Amino acid sequence: MEGLLKYAGLWEPIKVDRGETIIIQFGSLDLWIHRGEQEWHLASDHRANEMERLSISRDREMGDLKWMRWVISEQVDEIRLHPCMPDRPVIVRPEMPVSLLPNQSVQFYIGVPAWVVVSLGGRYKRIAEVPSMVLSNSWFGPTTEGELCYAMRTTAKLRQEDLLPHPHRVVVPFQIRNASDAPLEFTRLCLHAHNLRIYQGRERMWANQGRATYRGSNKWSRVVYARGIPPYDGADRLLGSAREPVDRGDILRTFDSWKHLADF
Repeated sequence: MEGLLKYAGLWEPIKVDRGETIIIQFGSLDLWIHRGEQEWHLASDHRANEMERLSISRDREMGDLKWMRWVISEQVDEIRLHPCMPDRPVIVRPEMPVSLLPNQSVQFYIGVPAWVVVSLGGRYKRIAEVPSMVLSNSWFGPTTEGELCYAMRTTAKLRQEDLLPHPHRVVVPFQIRNASDAPLEFTRLCLHAHNLRIYQGRERMWANQGRATYRGSNKWSRVVYARGIPPYDGADRLLGSAREPVDRGDILRTFDSWKHLADF
């Protein structure tokens, strides 16, 4: 399997011979997975400014890498990868500061870097997960009641066609409705990505539709997520479940109109 350019193929089972190393390039991530006699090895690295890579290749050498090792007594000859969302909320910025008038709504399309989960064998025992892109840490909300998040150097787009062709990103369609009687002004948006599922589209990965309704309560809003498949890009197959499923609307701090000490 050399130079695999259709991202959907990345999530199918991959047979690995003894002594063989699988090399995966996915966005900025380099991932090496080596099969030994009764053990498996994994190493990873990230390359700056490499966002559009997507390939799988094979080698017989392990190379001088910082390996992690798993010893397995049973016969295991295949791996399986699947994507999942980051394990914390993610802070994103609209293309410019937003002032949303009362009783108006706006739809954003947000590309969030996926994590790659590595599983082994017929029952696919999970051994590791690796981010496809290293995100910096940030704090969202007041010092005393905020939360630790990832800061993402990207923007929320208003049109699908403005999204960059990054295969490692999951597109989150997210609608904001201002149900208050005053303009909603914000420069940052806190996306609770760990509550989202991932679906396979023809060209991209997609998350289920999110919606935040703001009622004028100090940047808090009611956030709900659609249960069905997002109606974009022919999405049909579930690739990754939510880390923390949400069955009803939660009241969450979603918007921010000032910078904090931990801002990026």
